[in-house]
Amino acid sequence: MAASKNRIDWALLSLRLAVGGMAFLSGLQPLLHSALPASLPQAGYWLLHLAEMLCGVFMILGLWMAVASAGLTLIIGWPLVTGWLHGAPLLGNLHGLFLLLVAGASALGGAGKWALGRG
Repeated sequence: MAASKNRIDWALLSLRLAVGGMAFLSGLQPLLHSALPASLPQAGYWLLHLAEMLCGVFMILGLWMAVASAGLTLIIGWPLVTGWLHGAPLLGNLHGLFLLLVAGASALGGAGKWALGRG
């Protein structure tokens, strides 16, 4: 059974809202519980979480979906890939792998019909 265009648009909207909301809240949580950066590594930590939040906002709004999804995929995937390169089991972090796959799926799916960046 083929999915109708309306169902695909609703699926893309729900995927976009779920992944973008997850990214925004995942970036916001550590920033709320940390002090202002006093060193370069702490500033990098802040910038990483601010970038995650910005990608989440862009995904929620449907702006620059390809850039936001690629950025979020890199932010989520970098620790996983470096862990795998250093001998971590492939399925050792199922939560991180799931987040990586849904971020990649939202990059492939695009923004859909109800997006500010449409057209």
